Amino acid sequence: MSIMIHCYVFSFHRASSPLLEKMKNPILVTLVLLLGITLTTSNKDFHFGDIVAFERTCGGDKTVYKHYAIYVGPSTGIDVGQGDNDIFHLTGKKCMVSVPKFDKLEDVAKASKVLKDNYLDDNGYKIQYDKDFEARTKKRIGDTFGQWSIYRPFNNNCEQFATQIRYGVPSLQQHDTMAESVLKGKESATKVLATVAKHATMETECPFTGG
Repeated sequence: MSIMIHCYVFSFHRASSPLLEKMKNPILVTLVLLLGITLTTSNKDFHFGDIVAFERTCGGDKTVYKHYAIYVGPSTGIDVGQGDNDIFHLTGKKCMVSVPKFDKLEDVAKASKVLKDNYLDDNGYKIQYDKDFEARTKKRIGDTFGQWSIYRPFNNNCEQFATQIRYGVPSLQQHDTMAESVLKGKESATKVLATVAKHATMETECPFTGG
């Protein structure tokens, strides 16, 4: 993803307006006119069904979490009802209700860094970009489009949705983000609680306990 900023610089060696005439002479005035900021996204690196990650920093320099989507850009030549939209994602947490929808990549990106993040490709789920993959992805998109659900941070979120569409398997890792440590903490806590529950059950059922 790239941002092109068009700037035009004009240098004036003498005043050319009543406002500039009030300024000290000799004068060298440099006016930088920001005539337009054009957000351009290079879609050539994305294929239909790729996972797009938006790194949310919340104003800092560290990625707090990643929002995930599936790339369906019209440039792919594959029609899934996206119109001129680029991505398909689970969004909208108003009243904790989420709805899968199509959107423009730049509208969702805003100030976020955008990257391809097919991370399960390296973990036994390598995708072949063939007709079968295209058909599976189109069906999953069609089956879920517009179907609202209750948003749950650990059980029904954008990352799990995107990986389910691409791989047929939901995954929640939030790798290389601050949220990753939270998830690891939750996983560790869950394991500890499971171990405690197991030992508590064993102790209860043990014939040698109870005095």
